[in-house]
Amino acid sequence: MSSKIFGDQEAIKRAQSAKPGDKATYINWDAINELPDEYEVVVTEIKFNPAKLDDDFSDVGNGIWMPATQLMYKIAEACGISGGDNSKTEPLVEEIDINPMLCKPIDEPPIVRRMTVGRKVVKYSTRLQEDGTLIKSSACTSEYNTWERCLETWSKEEQYTEGYTKQSKYPPKYDSSFKRRAHFHAELKFAHAKAETKAHMKTIRELAGLMTGYTPTDLKDGRLIFAKVRRSREVLRMETAARLQAMSKGIQIAGSEAKNLLYGPEDKVEESIAQQEPEPETEIIDFPSSGESATEPEVKTRRETMIEVLQHYKDEALIVESYAESADRIIKWLKSDNDAEKNTTYWPKAVTILHGIEEKIPEEGRLSHGITS
Repeated sequence: MSSKIFGDQEAIKRAQSAKPGDKATYINWDAINELPDEYEVVVTEIKFNPAKLDDDFSDVGNGIWMPATQLMYKIAEACGISGGDNSKTEPLVEEIDINPMLCKPIDEPPIVRRMTVGRKVVKYSTRLQEDGTLIKSSACTSEYNTWERCLETWSKEEQYTEGYTKQSKYPPKYDSSFKRRAHFHAELKFAHAKAETKAHMKTIRELAGLMTGYTPTDLKDGRLIFAKVRRSREVLRMETAARLQAMSKGIQIAGSEAKNLLYGPEDKVEESIAQQEPEPETEIIDFPSSGESATEPEVKTRRETMIEVLQHYKDEALIVESYAESADRIIKWLKSDNDAEKNTTYWPKAVTILHGIEEKIPEEGRLSHGITS
């Protein structure tokens, strides 16, 4: 069995000696014992500081903690979880009273409008199982309602200023209809990214077998251990040899054909599983109205994306004081240098600072941007 397992030896020993019900280890050793020779397992130990849980976990209330976004991405990597290719997104449309956006008094007659107030995302993910088949998560749905979040922010500001009649600790940011409308539209721009991130986190939690919540006692060891199944390196070498041998005879074959040369046609069980896959639902396309552009959205560079993300965090006062000056300098530098991504000295530092900023932001306030390096 040891020839199939790779990773830190101490982590492997800890995982193998874990007792049933251990909340730090998520490995099915019985299935690994029956692992076909075509596959191998990589054991990964993810460490964190149990004395500073808020660095890697989010407090969801009542002393319950859940892995934060950055930690969830590490868990997905350790488990070999990847996003599915048939996720769906659609606008969240509701009838709302727009008086709060217009700064009208509470006793004013409502002005009802049917508007897009956010985004709804349905996402799937997949994970390679010990028998070599892919398991698919259930359809995980997440909605991000921009209107409700804006209402909460506006109401709090009205509360602190007693209806803008008194000076609060900070100057008012949403004391006019123009400011509130701009705030709503700025939030709406990132609604899809936030909804997609939340939906993706749900799929990771399901496929990794995580609990719905952890207490500090559950996390006292400061580690979580996972296993990822992958194609065996020996098999990959054999496939390469088969491919080279065929090429020497003037035969061009693809990777899947090399696999068939070694193992024969795909197993009938895999074929039957594929046949059980549900037919995809007919996609409903929302065509743009007369006032909307029908062109495809512009693809932004990582530099432009980082500017937008940092500016959003700054506008929403989400950047802690220790990072505020660094964020301002990064924004200024990125705006002045169109080739910032090519700077091998300062671009990695900017990415590191961005991740540091996001570690201090609650999960629901972070944007999904894909900037990792």
